[in-house]
Amino acid sequence: MQNPTSPVGRRQRKRVLTTSHLSATAFRLFETHGYDAVGMEQIAAEADVAKATLYKYFPVKEALLAHRFREDIAIGMVERAGALSAFKTFEARMQWLLRESAAWHTARKGYLPHYIRYLTSQARYGETTSCDASADKGSRQILTLMFEAAQQSGEVDTRQTAAQIAWSFEYLLFGAVTAWLTDPGVDLTTRFLAAFDMAMFGLASRPEQRPKPRATGAKP
Repeated sequence: MQNPTSPVGRRQRKRVLTTSHLSATAFRLFETHGYDAVGMEQIAAEADVAKATLYKYFPVKEALLAHRFREDIAIGMVERAGALSAFKTFEARMQWLLRESAAWHTARKGYLPHYIRYLTSQARYGETTSCDASADKGSRQILTLMFEAAQQSGEVDTRQTAAQIAWSFEYLLFGAVTAWLTDPGVDLTTRFLAAFDMAMFGLASRPEQRPKPRATGAKP
């Protein structure tokens, strides 16, 4: 374990504090003036850092938003840990968590197009920011731990690793969010729960839902 009093530990602690300060400052400005109206120069001035320092940590404005959201997710999971543990099955825990996540996304709907654009650029080009190494890994890490526990309890298949399942499921949720932003006629909770149902039970109809085959041939 890294010693927090060592030079490396102090640098890491300073980096974490700086990234949190910058993203909190930016988000406060976004909330006050609107996301589009706030520029990087204004964020640097409000945070009392040189613009070059801001760009060192966050080369694009969307990265500040993504960092803030990762922190929100981490804090939210700590706050919900007790409630989550009260559910006896993986399915019940995940359904409750998805309802909470839908409410979180809905409250931040105005920011989501910018956030999604940033995540898409990361996935497409493999870009990283200097803050990513020290930031919480966010939803995928949480999903991996949940699927891993469900595999250990026998509730989820083990043919894929928990990390592989979490990656795939995260993209199902990503698709649900983008569909909801395009057509908000179906609420996000419904879309999230449908994505989870598909991940758990697949697309094939269940035996009791399948039509009975018609009898063929001559009557006896």
